[in-house]
Formats: sequence, C-alpha cells, structure tokens
Amino acid sequence: MNRAFSGFAVFDLDGTLADSLADISRALGRVLQRNGRKGIPEAETRELIGKGPRTLIERAWKLTGESAGEEEVAILTRQYLEEYRKNPKGGTRSFPGVDDGLRRLVQKGWRLGLCTNKDGRAARALVEELGWGRWIRTVVSGEEGFRKPDPRPLQQAFRQLRAPRGRHLFVGDSEVDLRTARNAGVEGVFLGHGYGEFGKMGMDGMHYFEEAVAMFRWMAGNGGPAGKIRKD
Repeated sequence: MNRAFSGFAVFDLDGTLADSLADISRALGRVLQRNGRKGIPEAETRELIGKGPRTLIERAWKLTGESAGEEEVAILTRQYLEEYRKNPKGGTRSFPGVDDGLRRLVQKGWRLGLCTNKDGRAARALVEELGWGRWIRTVVSGEEGFRKPDPRPLQQAFRQLRAPRGRHLFVGDSEVDLRTARNAGVEGVFLGHGYGEFGKMGMDGMHYFEEAVAMFRWMAGNGGPAGKIRKD
C-alpha cells in the first residue's frame, strides 16, 4: 500500500458521488402537494438542483406558479428539509465506481473531503449511510455561512484536511462547482454523469470525465494530463 503521494481532493455530493435525484424529487413533491402546487416530474427536478435546498424551492415555486417571497421560501425550505429527512434509507445510492474509487484513493495516500450546498445534517447522515465515513475526513455544507461558487466553503474544507501543500482537486458536476474551483485557485474536475451542464464559460485547464470509474483511475495514477477540457 502506497501512502507517499500527498494529494487532497474535495468532492461535491449530489450528482457527483451520490445519485440522490429520487430522494430529492420525492421530498420536493411532498412539499409541493402539501402547499397545493402541482408535482414536478423527476426529469424536470433534475434541472432545478444546484446551489442548495433554498434555491431548489425558489426554482420549483417559480416553475409551478407564482414565485414565493423571502419569508415563504424560508418556511418552505424548512418543510423540504423535514420531508427529505423522512426519506427511507437506500433511496440514494453511490454512482458506479465511487465506493471502490474512494477506497483506492485513500490507499494511495489521498485525503478526501466534501463541499456541498446541501443541508449539513442530511449530507453527514448520507455519508454515514453510504459507508463513506471511513474515507471522507470532513464535510463542509451550505450551513457554514457561504455557498458555492463562493470559494470560502471549499477553502475551509481544504483547511480542515490540513492541506497546505500538495495536489488540490475539487470534483463536481456543475458549472457552479467549476466556478468554485476557479475562484479558490485549485484544479477543477467535471463529472458528466451528474445533474449539471458544463456550460460555455471556457474553463481552460479543467479536467472532464464522463464516468466516475475513469476519473478515479486517473486520480489513482496521480492525475496526469488525461481528461483536460479543450476550449471550443
């Protein structure tokens, strides 16, 4: 087992490591129904995910009728979090290759963390449910005071990993995640299997992988030039 390589990687959660679309859609649907709104198909819910539960609610309300005011959004967000926590275990699964990939990285000497706009309690519970607590050393959530693409949550995650030197990667599935990596001055990795779209912001020097298996193989080899995104 080789632990000499000093690499530090922080991951987004929903759409990057965890396929949580069904759980998110289920909880959102219950809140919409509870408040007399029409439901949103899972495929459309996928397009609303990003920037945390509050933004999810704002987007859902705008999509299904009149937008909600600030105070109402706060109430609805609390309802959503309550409903999300009622979801049965097993509704969210890791994407193919993630469990083995995380294990292999730790064996190679990487230190791993999470930076998510998701509710912190839900994020930490999911890490334990999926068995990642033995590999993920820190979880920085949307409750820390700042949200991606602000670089401060990601910077906090790296500080908690005690990562002053070495390779620094942030892996996500959205343009928000790539902006966060750029704003923090670290290498960004985009996973195409998630809920976001790469967009057209011209992220020179970033890395792209369609599936987690290929990305983890690349990272386990200490991350060479493969996977670089070319600007169109």
